[in-house]
Amino acid sequence: MIPLIILNIVLVSIFLINYFLYWIIFLRSKDTETKFWNIYKKIYVTLWAIPLISIPIINSGFFSEFNNQESYFQVLWIWFLILGIIFIIVGIKLETMFKNNREYIAEGKVTINIKGVFEIMRHPKHAFWALIFLGLAFILDSFISLLLAPFIIVLLELQAFLEEKYIFIPKYGQKRMNSYKKKTPFRIFPTPYNALLILIAIFVIYIGVMNFIISN
Repeated sequence: MIPLIILNIVLVSIFLINYFLYWIIFLRSKDTETKFWNIYKKIYVTLWAIPLISIPIINSGFFSEFNNQESYFQVLWIWFLILGIIFIIVGIKLETMFKNNREYIAEGKVTINIKGVFEIMRHPKHAFWALIFLGLAFILDSFISLLLAPFIIVLLELQAFLEEKYIFIPKYGQKRMNSYKKKTPFRIFPTPYNALLILIAIFVIYIGVMNFIISN
């Protein structure tokens, strides 16, 4: 159990150090188009992905013989398996739409796209990571991941805020960004999708409480 705790701490530390180091370096850098930045961005994404994918796996309720993690969903897991698969499919679809439509050339300048998926949400890339993490947590029956999910989503919201302020506005212009903000809500899961996630969160908490009461 102790090695698992240490491994979780290491993975969370990697995520946090990578997260904040990126912005420290970015804000101190005068040029983000150098060879160094192109290499670092790839490392950054890798170090971002490893903890988000690894934490649900190592804390899965299916590996109770090794990690002492009991099933959180128990007999209802099959329904959350389906929900997790849906989350991952939707997340992959958002990532595909994001890659294909983030920006375009207008009047000889690079400008941000405010059509398609960007009419629904400003940051489908961050919604992708949140959905992948939640989807894996549901599929793998990972209690630790469910506890970390709100924390991860808050960090993704902060990431979106910082990107808008320090990347999008300088790159696309204040006028274009103001038009974007009026058209599309800020949250990575805007209304009504955030309300749906809150309902799912309440149901997940309810299941955990009921399973705890029954088992005791």
